[in-house]
Amino acid sequence: MPVRTFTWNDLNSLLKFAGDIQADNPKDQLTRAQELKEILKQPTFQAETNCFVLENDGIINGYCIVFLEQQIKRAVLAVDISPGLAASSAEVALIRQGMELAKGSGSSVAHICLGNDAPRSGLLASEKFTLARTYLHMLWNHESLPQITLPDGFATRLYTSNDTEKLTLIQNAAFEGSWGFCPNTIEELQYRTAMSNTSYECIVFLEDDISTAAYCWGCIAPFNGNTRGIISMIGVHPLYRGKGLSKPILIEGMRQLRALSVDGISLHVDSNNIPAIKLYESVGFEEIDRLHWYEYKF
Repeated sequence: MPVRTFTWNDLNSLLKFAGDIQADNPKDQLTRAQELKEILKQPTFQAETNCFVLENDGIINGYCIVFLEQQIKRAVLAVDISPGLAASSAEVALIRQGMELAKGSGSSVAHICLGNDAPRSGLLASEKFTLARTYLHMLWNHESLPQITLPDGFATRLYTSNDTEKLTLIQNAAFEGSWGFCPNTIEELQYRTAMSNTSYECIVFLEDDISTAAYCWGCIAPFNGNTRGIISMIGVHPLYRGKGLSKPILIEGMRQLRALSVDGISLHVDSNNIPAIKLYESVGFEEIDRLHWYEYKF
């Protein structure tokens, strides 16, 4: 089963495949397809170089998208494949094609994320990947949010189209040195904040009269025909840590998502990040699953 590079003539077939494989109802399938289309059309992404498709008799049965994070010399491979081909030689060929691109682009490490999927984890082990990190998938699904008072001198406000540079600066500062984080550019975040899975009403800043101290970036995702809220990023600027700002900005971000009538709010958190896990548990998040990041060093 041949693996080849994506062309824009493949777009509709690829979007249909992705929607069908990631969702089981028409509404969610359309949403997933739209998300993939927006990913492929990012201004800094070269789809015809960094996307591979697995094809048989003109039918797409899988794909591998390679995100090259050259600032940190990392490549992230996103792989989807027909269930009947999971952990097969066809998937191996797809992954190897992505790895070849990653290596040729100067990456020193490649990462692939899987859920609790034993056959595919065995495949990665056979390809010399090792488990690097485990992330908890946590869910909040309660009737009401905890009450909290903002610290004196601080106020919250929503993101606007004029705030892209501000968002870029605080995100890069808050996550500098964090595992797997690649600094973002203003151009990248300008595009991402306009994607269909986010909304200006879901990005919240916490500020004093000097600067932006913290932020919460919420997103939305399809879930069984409804909409689920996602805490995508939450960060406190290093100069403002230790002031008790994490819980207020988290709850304000959750409040904004709740206003969209979401069916629960979820997030992913590194299992090594004990303070963050305790924060999420303190407002009612519970672990429902785990994600595993596998690593290959070139």
